[in-house]
Amino acid sequence: MKKNRQDKTSSRATASKLQPVRKILACLDLTDIDTSLIRYAGLLANTWQVGKIVFFHVIQAYDLPDKSDKKFPDPETELKRIISEQMQETVDRYFENGCHWEVVIRVGYEDAAGEVISYIKENAIDLALLGQKYGENREARYSRRIGAESETDILFVSQEAEKSRGPVLCALDFSEASGKAFERGLDVSRSWRTRLICYGISDPSRSYFPATTSRSSSRYQEQSRRACKDFLKQYDLSLDQVPCLIEEDGRISNEAKNIYEAAVREKAGLIVVGAQGDTTNVTSLLGNLCETFRLMEKEIPVLIVKQASRKKFPWFWKSS
Repeated sequence: MKKNRQDKTSSRATASKLQPVRKILACLDLTDIDTSLIRYAGLLANTWQVGKIVFFHVIQAYDLPDKSDKKFPDPETELKRIISEQMQETVDRYFENGCHWEVVIRVGYEDAAGEVISYIKENAIDLALLGQKYGENREARYSRRIGAESETDILFVSQEAEKSRGPVLCALDFSEASGKAFERGLDVSRSWRTRLICYGISDPSRSYFPATTSRSSSRYQEQSRRACKDFLKQYDLSLDQVPCLIEEDGRISNEAKNIYEAAVREKAGLIVVGAQGDTTNVTSLLGNLCETFRLMEKEIPVLIVKQASRKKFPWFWKSS
């Protein structure tokens, strides 16, 4: 009994750094992927103590009817009403949770991405859901700017995202900055009552000195496992409780692809990424991973956890 009390105390202390997920923003575009986003938002509302979910859509200014059209004396208001009613009906049909939600429509006169980023900042959104369609050229899509510049965590939801509660694969560089991502992954795995698996990712500087010999590869593996073991100690966890996957050669030529392939092998239901770096800078490890995952064809949702922390996170997982 004494050991159990200690475990619960350390778990609560561990999660105290994590900001709560109270407000979620789901960006809808009035296409088929909206259904996946709405359903996944319902899953997350069940996972966390979410207080509010905002289903958000930006009308491009060039889509507004001509003001000279007598059928639409106030085209902006009329189009907002029509789209709002359509979104309300869709959410009513597919959102499987009782938490509070609302539909918000904005008009993007200059930049749709800017409208999303502004709303996130003005309303202290904790997590933004962005849809990822198959076969789409995303180079010019506004999700690139949202993923890089918004202050909130970003979750890329694929068109075929299953409402799976499979293992959570958490990709980390074991830095202090990646602690928040680990805590988020740990929290989700406990809520879903599933396994948490760590995946060791490399420092960008290693790309200039790749492990090319069996000796250097073995040394890299040992260093990475030791780093993972020391990292887990901070949470009173061991490698037996949270296994850690390490790439054989330690190269980062396509780290995002390696992470995703590992998640597929482990039948993961969610990938969580945390590393040092700035998401606005694609030359940083975190920025590179964020952009690569945004462009990647995938079925498993990917959560990019930013490093800024504004609030305390109350540990609500109850161990039996």
